[in-house]
Amino acid sequence: MPRMTYEAIQKQIAKLQAQAAKMELAQGAAKKKSVAKVVALMKKLGISIEDLKGAEPVKPAKTGRKPSAKKTPRAGNRSKVAAKYQHPETGATWTGRGLPPKWLANEVAAGKSKEQFLIQQAPANPETETDH
Repeated sequence: MPRMTYEAIQKQIAKLQAQAAKMELAQGAAKKKSVAKVVALMKKLGISIEDLKGAEPVKPAKTGRKPSAKKTPRAGNRSKVAAKYQHPETGATWTGRGLPPKWLANEVAAGKSKEQFLIQQAPANPETETDH
């Protein structure tokens, strides 16, 4: 980036200050126009400043932001996931989601299979099933 001279920087400052002054004037004009509209509407509807003092504040309008496509549930709203793996000695369990716990990682590192720790599903009750 070329090095700017003091004079060039001063010119930029003057230019930006002129832009800022124009923006302030435009904002002031827009504000005056808006106030005039409000006053005209108040006169048309017969509303006074005193009427506004006791009025309930209006909730601000929505920002127009689009909601995110994916909403993650809060921790309190999540359903429990059944345990899939269990340590036979300690009874510690793991759902099979996320990183495996240290106890399982240690057992696998010791040469055991992860499937050895699967929790056996209870067999279906034969009395409730029918073979028709």
